[in-house]
Amino acid sequence: MTRRFGITLLASFVLAVVTLAAVFAHPGHEHKVLGTVTMAASDHVMLKDKEGNDVTLYITKDTKVLKDKKAMKVEDIQTGMRVVITAVTEKEKDKEKTMAKVIELGAAAATK
Repeated sequence: MTRRFGITLLASFVLAVVTLAAVFAHPGHEHKVLGTVTMAASDHVMLKDKEGNDVTLYITKDTKVLKDKKAMKVEDIQTGMRVVITAVTEKEKDKEKTMAKVIELGAAAATK
C-alpha cells in the first residue's frame, strides 16, 4: 500500500513538472533551439532539430549572430552548420512567429 502511494505521488509530481514546463513555453519567454541548418536566408533560417522536426525561425535587425563569442553576419550561416538559437515566440494577429534573438554558430554537421 505504501509503495503504491509513493508511485502515485511520484507520478503526480512528474505530471506537475511537465505541465509547468508547457505553461512556461508560451509566447514571450526565451527558449533554446538546437539543430542543423537546412536553409538560410536574410530573413529566416530553417533547421532540423534534435528530434528531427523542421523548425523555422525568423531573423530581425536585432538578431545577433555569434561564432566562438565573436560577432558574425547573417550571411555566414550556411546549410549543414550546427546552431544553438535563443528564440522568443511572439503572437502576430492570429499566428505565432518564433523570432531568433541570438544564433550561435557551431561546426558543420558530420557527413555520413
